[in-house]
Amino acid sequence: LLHDGRPMVADFGIALALSAAAGGRMTETGMSLGTPHYMSPEQATAEKEITARSDVYSLGSVLYEMLTGNPPHTGSSAQQIIMKIIVEPAEAVTKYRKSVPPNVAAAVATSLEKLPADRFASAAKFAEALANPGFSTARLTSVDTRALSARSWIRDSRTVGVMAIAAIALAAFAWASGREAPVSGPIAYDVGLPDSVALRSTRNVGFAVAPAGNFVVYETARDLGSELWYRSLRDATTKRIDGTEGGSTPTISPNGERVAFFRNRSEVWTVEVVPVAGGAPTTLGPGSGDGFLDWLADDRLRVVDNDGNRTRWFDPGGGPTTTLATRYCIMPFQLPDPSLTLCGGGGERFAYTIQTREREASSMIWTSIDDLSPVIGSHFQLVDARYLVYVTVGGDLVAAPVDVAVGRVGRPVRMVSGLGRREYSGAGTYGLSRSGTLVYATGVNQPVGHLVVAREGKLDTLPVGHDAFLRFSMSPDGRRLAAVVEGLEGEELRIYDLQTGRHVTWVSRTEVRQPVWSPRGDRLLFITSDSVFVGSPEQAGAPEFVFHNSGTFEGFSWMSDDRVIGVLWGQFLAAALHVAKHPAVLDTLVPDVSFVRPSPDGRWLAYSNRGITEIWLEPLPRNGQRYQVASGSIDEAHWLSNGELAITSYDRTGYRVERVTVSPATNPPVGPRRPWLRLPEFRGTAGQSSALSPDGGVIYVRGTAERPVHYLRVIPGWVEQMKRTVDEANQ
Repeated sequence: LLHDGRPMVADFGIALALSAAAGGRMTETGMSLGTPHYMSPEQATAEKEITARSDVYSLGSVLYEMLTGNPPHTGSSAQQIIMKIIVEPAEAVTKYRKSVPPNVAAAVATSLEKLPADRFASAAKFAEALANPGFSTARLTSVDTRALSARSWIRDSRTVGVMAIAAIALAAFAWASGREAPVSGPIAYDVGLPDSVALRSTRNVGFAVAPAGNFVVYETARDLGSELWYRSLRDATTKRIDGTEGGSTPTISPNGERVAFFRNRSEVWTVEVVPVAGGAPTTLGPGSGDGFLDWLADDRLRVVDNDGNRTRWFDPGGGPTTTLATRYCIMPFQLPDPSLTLCGGGGERFAYTIQTREREASSMIWTSIDDLSPVIGSHFQLVDARYLVYVTVGGDLVAAPVDVAVGRVGRPVRMVSGLGRREYSGAGTYGLSRSGTLVYATGVNQPVGHLVVAREGKLDTLPVGHDAFLRFSMSPDGRRLAAVVEGLEGEELRIYDLQTGRHVTWVSRTEVRQPVWSPRGDRLLFITSDSVFVGSPEQAGAPEFVFHNSGTFEGFSWMSDDRVIGVLWGQFLAAALHVAKHPAVLDTLVPDVSFVRPSPDGRWLAYSNRGITEIWLEPLPRNGQRYQVASGSIDEAHWLSNGELAITSYDRTGYRVERVTVSPATNPPVGPRRPWLRLPEFRGTAGQSSALSPDGGVIYVRGTAERPVHYLRVIPGWVEQMKRTVDEANQ
């Protein structure tokens, strides 16, 4: 609540109302009542004497969650959480956020001590410790030496958002205790979603915010299907939107009266529009594969599909549809100039703009601090023509000043932490209304996971840690793994020893494409945005430049004749790079393809179409014949042997691998798809999402199981607060 411009903590006596019929107080001495995650040990055990130090514990729990994204103790039930609070010490915040300074980590640890006497006596003492770089505890001394200094961390403007919220929380607590502390800022509140229809989405954002900021439309899953629900942000109204069965990826009309969405129909989807109040839907057109949908200010619907390479504009009133082949763009955002689109996500997780009607025209957006470097992140939005809002690799929502005309960005400020981040697209679980309201959900950073090898009846985790793996390839002898890992400043190509789990970082670039081992495993090819390199990770010296990559070539298979087979992404051409020739020579093979794989004996070529919705097979040398292997919700193909393919496919139940026999003795040479493996918690990566181990296992990123979202955080007026914070940080 706000009173005379100041935040006030109020107890509405809900417990009294609930217990009135019983004739007694639920909060009387000897009873335990509260939110389990934030209960102090003495409150959890119903101690008779509860002091202000119990409130310090609860406040410390809130700050812990603000810094790490989770409360100090979690569990599948209230009883389990309470037991952990009583007997288990909380992990140090630096275990999850290494950038937290020693004094802040120590202050949080002190506030969470089991014995009340070991905690701060008051909120004021807690606040003093947070602001004192010299504060420490003996328990955290060994951890402190590995963290950043408190002084430098506090100067880091990206942390201003979290610290500002912490300061508001402490000020509010002190005010309620009789200490006046004037603060200002947006009011934040949570809206709950029913347990039976919580927000469930693994692709894109999963909800849309009305232009006026007064309601959201969100996706949920029921009986292995999806549907859309309405949730008011002004009152408790929550209702199903009739006519949206199978719906996903909602977007709301500029007047707030209609919602457009994708309706999943087996192997394809359709773009449909329905009144927000529910009713008969209008179908505008079909599509397939991953798609992105938004309702533009001019009342047209824009759909980007074909893996980010096709844009269509639909008239919701039934007028003509415009279709253009456009440059690769994931998570598109329409700029004020209708010919420009802001992009960043998928295989290119940095900010850039494209000319809608000029397929090869694009411009990078660079930082203007210290040196010129790309703005690394995804899900970029432009606010009021001069502020860039986006999601970082770590799931932070940050904002920075931007001049799109010159492509320069100022100092970024971290505004919110702990957003969910989607696999492949990099979409963050946030939405901005035209009125300036921010709505977001905390969640799982889906691209982060373990690399595992799936075999029949077995799933083995590789000893390479828990990270944001993008592309990976195991050496022919199975001893090493080359993996491209996403980082805050770009991508790293790491070489892992699979016996010890240790690794070396061989190359760091803005973008590193698929690493490819030579047949003997003595050399490794990798590609940056404009160059092809070959080298030996086990030998000293830099890798050798072999080819200027003007056509965005990416290799997938190194043949015994020293041809690397891959794709020219700009033209969707299968191509062969002769790396043994000096200079290297590039030959084109097959048009209109994406992921391409030659059989080990070189007699067949399997490839996906550019939309990654079909897999085809052709003999080599080409004779004009081709055969369809699979279609629909498919991912990639790999050769298990000269006569068998492994096909990755998916539906709402998850990912699986099927086997397909290939034999020149039959007509057609392609056999039926046969079930083989399930891939639990599979995460689609920005590039080749799976690979084969030398013994025929399937390597993939296994992420954390997605949790349903039971509440959304709402901050009216967030845009104005964001602009003030960013402007202050960039003075």
